[in-house]
Amino acid sequence: MAAAPTFSSAQQTLSPVAANQRLARIRGLSRWMRGLLVAAALLLIAALVGMWFFTSEAVLARGLYSFLGVTAPAYTDPAVPVTLPRLQLGPAYRVLGFALFGVLAALALRAIAHAYGMFSDFSRGDVLTVATARRLRGIALMITVFSGAVPLLKTVLMLALTLANGPGERQLMIGIDVSDILLALLGGLLFTLAWAMEEAAQVAEDNRGFI
Repeated sequence: MAAAPTFSSAQQTLSPVAANQRLARIRGLSRWMRGLLVAAALLLIAALVGMWFFTSEAVLARGLYSFLGVTAPAYTDPAVPVTLPRLQLGPAYRVLGFALFGVLAALALRAIAHAYGMFSDFSRGDVLTVATARRLRGIALMITVFSGAVPLLKTVLMLALTLANGPGERQLMIGIDVSDILLALLGGLLFTLAWAMEEAAQVAEDNRGFI
């Protein structure tokens, strides 16, 4: 009969230790994530600069065709010529393309900055706070805006790179991929989670204020 209270007391003594161990793991993982986010940001900038200014016209055109979703149609008659839209990729157009892609890169870098701040909070042990919830909401907002900016960029980019072509060779494409829809849904999901997290953090902070 006397063993039960002793067992319960041991559990209560070990519980804070286990909590501290879990928090220590979160802090360690958060430090690693901050380093990975910095590397991702630098890699994104380097890839963007290298793509537009240090690649040949043929390589750049293949990359743009892939991004725009432009593929050669499957003809049954091999004698029928297959032509793809001719993209203007001179120096001025490369600067223009770099600026347009820079909009997407800015959204991605802003999301990375929010994530870096959130993991910085985690590394200090601030897991469930209003500040971290708002950072998560910022990530969700950037993802949602990014999902809408991609199809718009494709439309503007295709028109800009073919506008100088002759009559009949100018191209205008409007379309939304499944990936854009899924990305928008992900942004909405994260926004909802961030909202719930912010409300829970606010309640927790109010409760701590009464103690």
